[in-house]
Amino acid sequence: MRRVGTEDFADPGFAHLGSKYYLFRTGAGYGTRWTTSGGWSAIHKSMAAIPAWVDHSKPLLWAPEVFQSSDSRGALYVMYFTGESASRHVHCIGVATSRQPAGNYTPGSKPVVCSPWVSRGYEAIDPAAYRAKDGKRYLIYKSDYRNASGFQIRAVQMDTQTGTRVVGKSIAKIVSSAKIEGPSVIAHGGKVWLFASRGDYINCSYNTDVWSASTFWGGRFTRVKTLMTTKSTRLCGPGGGTVINVGKTTRIAFHAYVDANHNGVKDSNKRQAYTGVLKWDTKGRPYLT
Repeated sequence: MRRVGTEDFADPGFAHLGSKYYLFRTGAGYGTRWTTSGGWSAIHKSMAAIPAWVDHSKPLLWAPEVFQSSDSRGALYVMYFTGESASRHVHCIGVATSRQPAGNYTPGSKPVVCSPWVSRGYEAIDPAAYRAKDGKRYLIYKSDYRNASGFQIRAVQMDTQTGTRVVGKSIAKIVSSAKIEGPSVIAHGGKVWLFASRGDYINCSYNTDVWSASTFWGGRFTRVKTLMTTKSTRLCGPGGGTVINVGKTTRIAFHAYVDANHNGVKDSNKRQAYTGVLKWDTKGRPYLT
């Protein structure tokens, strides 16, 4: 695994678009960097405007996920993101689109997914995108009550072409588990794999676990293993990961707090981004290299 820069770069959304890799970070403007011949670019703002539906007195935006789809005009780059709804006073998920992978993302005028129990204070955060073998697209997210209880990973089906609109009213419950968030889903080896963060994100207890199922929509996900911990990586609280398949290689980007002396206590609130390769053992389980 390798660190990407020294800046604060939490919840890195990881994407392979065209011939380049992109990372998008939590925070207003959704800073992005991409691979260059010399390594990685400087950080550039990818979404200049605060979405109209977001509470502008609480403009924190986080957990961006970007993927490519298309419409009648050609390639379309889609960003899922989280913000606090000004009218509902809870966190919901929005969609923004661009004709360029690195920037100029324009957000929609309202959120695309809020919790079904939004009136009772439940939120929807940490969106992820997954496209199944049959071409159907899904938006996966965390649902909970004010980050205190009712933790679930859920999913809704999106329109097949662009992935920007919810299709139907069905919601799938993927996993229920204490303190679970930050889902990322891929297919590998005839199974569907869910990677998610566990524990308290503000300290080094944060880690990353893995579940699998035979199919996504309607599948039964069972926990497989813990992929990353502070002890296994010597990084404080490795989580907030995005996993992608590029050809035959599975890659991951994640964040960890600065812990220069590796004593399991963060030195600051800065979370730096790392990338790595996941390989698969003889039992078909992923591990970080």
